[in-house]
Amino acid sequence: MADSPDLILAGTAGAGTHALVVGVGKYPQLLGGSDPARNAAGMGQLTSPPLSARAVASWLLADYRFDARPLASLSLLLSEQEPAPFLNPRTGIPHAVPESTADNIEAAAKAWKKRGNSSPENRLVFYFCGHGISEGNDMALLASDFSPDDEDNPLDRALDFEQLRRGLKTCQASEQLFFVDACRAASNFLISQTDARFAGRVPLLGVRRPPELPRVLSVPYYASLAGERAYGRPGQVSLFTQALLRALRGAGSDNPEGDWRVSTTTLSTAIDDFMRRPVLAGRAATVQTPTVHELAVFDVHQLAGDPLVPVYVSCQPAEENSLAEFACRQGNEERGRRPRTEVDAEDPSMEWYLELALGEYLFEAQLDNAPPRSLTRAVRPPYSPVRLKAAP
Repeated sequence: MADSPDLILAGTAGAGTHALVVGVGKYPQLLGGSDPARNAAGMGQLTSPPLSARAVASWLLADYRFDARPLASLSLLLSEQEPAPFLNPRTGIPHAVPESTADNIEAAAKAWKKRGNSSPENRLVFYFCGHGISEGNDMALLASDFSPDDEDNPLDRALDFEQLRRGLKTCQASEQLFFVDACRAASNFLISQTDARFAGRVPLLGVRRPPELPRVLSVPYYASLAGERAYGRPGQVSLFTQALLRALRGAGSDNPEGDWRVSTTTLSTAIDDFMRRPVLAGRAATVQTPTVHELAVFDVHQLAGDPLVPVYVSCQPAEENSLAEFACRQGNEERGRRPRTEVDAEDPSMEWYLELALGEYLFEAQLDNAPPRSLTRAVRPPYSPVRLKAAP
């Protein structure tokens, strides 16, 4: 039985993975909120973070697999315009989710660290989606009760992310993954405006790691470069989180030892590729660059079966994509088709994107008054470009 309302899955004995997932979309004191501040620095309400956090929590519960460190606990905090229970995909049980206020995030972080502290073989996973502001390496993650009008300390209702990471160096858990889906742009609320370079609450004090513990492998993934913004589509999972989940479904996997696994390095490669593709990221493909710091190498996830592979089909030259009808077949079965009527009017040279199971396929492009172009090839992660040329 969960002993805290934010626990969707309570801790279990033995080495495992302990996750803390936070999504902040409703900010009462930002633009569009119920009590907007005088100076909100252009920040307003967000629709992507609650959806993104729910999607990550659902994936962890339903699909995450790592035999040496199975999911042992999951803590979830949400701030959304219309709060609704979270339905555990494992059990079908609905859970009322606490709001992602600064007090609740701080308490959840301390309890999460305590659960991870039960064994050096544990793994910690942290995910945050919401407003963030930064300067250099300092980054504040804004809780739902963030108050720009607090003249004494506007960042008292924010979490200092770098200090959180430092504080976890004393946790026994030797593998620690962080996913920060937030802007990293500067703000006049932050950090250089204070003599102490204060970037939010520090729930865990960073001290030296006990020498008897194994070293910490700590890998932080960010949705954007320092000083830049992160983007989402209204009412949809954010671009970075879409890329993350696609990578975990198989695009970020490899099988050097026979089974398909996602590692910290293949995960980074797949996320970066998704975010550079206009067919997936739209205009953000040219302005939002994900990044990862301190890339220690270890396996993150084991697939239960074969991966789904992202495939990008295009004519050469790409300008002919608007004239082509694309099709994909495996044996006698059609696996996908893009008719001319589905050409993107804003970018008619856009390549055709589809996800396919591992295997061999026939790809075709039919242009008016021209012989069909075809190519048979095997698709496998991390991604497969298919370029269809006219016969010489």
